Amino acid sequence: MKRGRPDIETTVSFLMKRLSKSDTDDWMKLRRLIGFIQRTIDEIRVIGATSLTEIMSFVDSAYPVHENMRSHTGGLVSFGIGAAHARTTTSKINVKSATESELVATVEYLPYTLWFRHFIMEAQGYSLKDNVIYQDNKSAILMKINGRNSCTGNSRHINIRYFWIKDRVDNKELRIEYLPTHIMLANYYTKPLQ
Repeated sequence: MKRGRPDIETTVSFLMKRLSKSDTDDWMKLRRLIGFIQRTIDEIRVIGATSLTEIMSFVDSAYPVHENMRSHTGGLVSFGIGAAHARTTTSKINVKSATESELVATVEYLPYTLWFRHFIMEAQGYSLKDNVIYQDNKSAILMKINGRNSCTGNSRHINIRYFWIKDRVDNKELRIEYLPTHIMLANYYTKPLQ
């Protein structure tokens, strides 16, 4: 799944959380997944690049979707065609809002983006012009760009460790842009189809 079938990663991630307490619905979801794999087994995975000087990362979070009230985080790195890397996981902590969930999601996925920048591209001799992280929550974007200066009384509790993104933005290692929810690619990795 991690290398060959990232399209099923979200479903597998959710099903893995149900192993010790699975029920009839989970069995039906597993059967549906197996049917999907059988119908799409001959499809070709396409990964390409429109530019080797630009990295595009998409990060999103679904707040709160698990029984323990944790959010689900999804992210992917692309060079323009397909996903070079994708990840879907349960958030490590409980949060109080969708904005905070998006902030934590970016902090959890950002190391992969930076890894692609430093070890995959720059170490291979490619000089990057742009490293963009797309988000669909404008409040979270402001917190990432401005750090504590964007916090109000409702967000003062957020731990300072989640503002190391601001340092990366200030150092021009990346920039953050808004992308509307209906075209956010990382949504695919946060919500299983019902």
